[in-house]
Amino acid sequence: MEETEIEEVGSFVYLGSVVSVNGGTEEDVASRIKKANGLFVQLYPVWRYHNISKGVKIRIFNTNVKSVLLYACETWKTTNQIKRRLQTFINKFSRRMI
Repeated sequence: MEETEIEEVGSFVYLGSVVSVNGGTEEDVASRIKKANGLFVQLYPVWRYHNISKGVKIRIFNTNVKSVLLYACETWKTTNQIKRRLQTFINKFSRRMI
């Protein structure tokens, strides 16, 4: 049987989540915020369209942007700093959307 050396890395992406050596969630949260931000920007024409009601825009935000932001959040170590970062993102983009 042939032996293969396995490379040790500091972090890697698995199923869209960042897994790091120290087990911290900060990198994964930052990655999720960037992905949700990118999706929000892609949906910018929807936010600017005045014939769509605020209720529909909020539902689109919750089902698309928020779901990307909170994907795999059940595996995160919840700290006040992470809660604040997520709530800040949601508040900021909710204001921009409306």
